Amino acid sequence: MNEVLFSGKELELVNDFKDLKDKRSVSWGDDKFSILRKQIKDHYLVEQNYTCCFCRQRIVVKSNRAWDAEHIISKSTHPDFMFEPRNLCISCPDCNNEKSDKQVLDRDNRVRFPENSRAYKIVHPHFDKYEEHLNVIVEGKLYKWKTPKGRNTIRIYGLDRFLEDTGRNNPNRANEKSRNIMASALSNSQDYEKLEMELLQHLVLKNADRIGAEETINMLKKLEE
Repeated sequence: MNEVLFSGKELELVNDFKDLKDKRSVSWGDDKFSILRKQIKDHYLVEQNYTCCFCRQRIVVKSNRAWDAEHIISKSTHPDFMFEPRNLCISCPDCNNEKSDKQVLDRDNRVRFPENSRAYKIVHPHFDKYEEHLNVIVEGKLYKWKTPKGRNTIRIYGLDRFLEDTGRNNPNRANEKSRNIMASALSNSQDYEKLEMELLQHLVLKNADRIGAEETINMLKKLEE
């Protein structure tokens, strides 16, 4: 992904920010940064084709207020990276809210911005290829992880939203089979991955009428990849 490039007035603002000794006193929402925030969103909306880097939902709207500027390394824990182009992307509000200021680095005491994939626990939109770590079964609902990075991304960005259908937060929403698989998965860490796969397959089949026969078959094939 091509990073945002600052120039003119925007670059002056970024350089002034970099020269500050106490960056914690600076608010991302300050009015003087409004042109920076707009440039960042406008750039990544086009660069990402109106698609969230994490859940891969595509939302095409003219107003960029429907999107959040995402600081991959949280600006609250690492304010120095607030305007680092490779620490920026756009995400849907659901993913941004789920992630909040959760730790995405291999260690939290990094002072310099880490410029390689190994330093991140999650799939980084600037340093990683999404498809190498995650399979999207149903956008915004069902995901299968391929690597530890993929699994961390599911957890940190809340891509395990499909668990709502298992009655994780509301038992009355789930059918008996969903509840039983979920209960087994939570109580049996040794077989968690196997049970997680069984749960994904069950949820795809449960929604087969809505999804359609051909797409259901394609989704089940994805789960086997």
